[in-house]
Amino acid sequence: MDLPAAAAGPWLALGAVLGIALLVAGWALARALRSRTRDSAGAAPSAPPDDLAEFLEHPPGTAPAGSREAGWVSLAPAGPPAPAEQPARGARPATVLAALALAVLVVVGVAAAVAAGTGTPAADPAPSGRPSTGAPSTGADDGTEARLAFEGIVLEEHAVGVTVAHPELELTTEDGRAVARLRLPTANCLTTRAPATPGDPACREARTEHAELTAPDLRVEREGDRLLVSGRFATTVRPAGTAPRPSGRVLELTVTVEAAGDEDADGWVPATGELRVGDQLASTREEESLSALRLGR
Repeated sequence: MDLPAAAAGPWLALGAVLGIALLVAGWALARALRSRTRDSAGAAPSAPPDDLAEFLEHPPGTAPAGSREAGWVSLAPAGPPAPAEQPARGARPATVLAALALAVLVVVGVAAAVAAGTGTPAADPAPSGRPSTGAPSTGADDGTEARLAFEGIVLEEHAVGVTVAHPELELTTEDGRAVARLRLPTANCLTTRAPATPGDPACREARTEHAELTAPDLRVEREGDRLLVSGRFATTVRPAGTAPRPSGRVLELTVTVEAAGDEDADGWVPATGELRVGDQLASTREEESLSALRLGR
């Protein structure tokens, strides 16, 4: 299981503390062994007991010591004095300090482990610039509407010719909810590029595809009199007399539109814009009546 960087920090600290603790323990052990070796090398080997004096006082065949007269004096030299008992060595200061340091490091390591186990990861904030995936929201005011007609784009390339479409987009907003409806009249053309307008003699009309998208999958942002609309549109086909079924086509669209004229009595103004899909860019058609915008207040 992968750990985020914030959660891995305490574990890294714990590993470092335990590593230092092992180094200190090894150093203390090595120092104690060296000290014991020096003490063993410095002590002189004990000499075997000298029984000459006992032999002179009690030669073989004589009476035991208890039967001798009190005034008998031994002529043998006195034996060597018994070695004095060495006092027990106290603990060395270096060993005591090493033990204390090791204890402190172990306590710190345990505290770090407890902190790592009980900590809770911080909540991942929602990326800036995009609406939350909770409640549907839109950057456009209620009453904002747009209807746009674009030049042709290539949907598919064939061995001979291409399949093209001339996208039409309708946007409405109401009660903070935005809805975008995409219409794709398609045609098969014996050309390598999409014609700017439908009805080209080299093209034959084909089926029409539809798609509808709402927030939060649909993103709408407003900057003054300019709108930015984007989202992934999965299209469907509607054969006559049957229910809509998926076409298998998904288009990632980004549309920009802005006012380009005077407002009429209903609040609509001529609009211009661009549609981008992949590496293709299509502008709105030149007829002003095909593209218009009404901004909410």
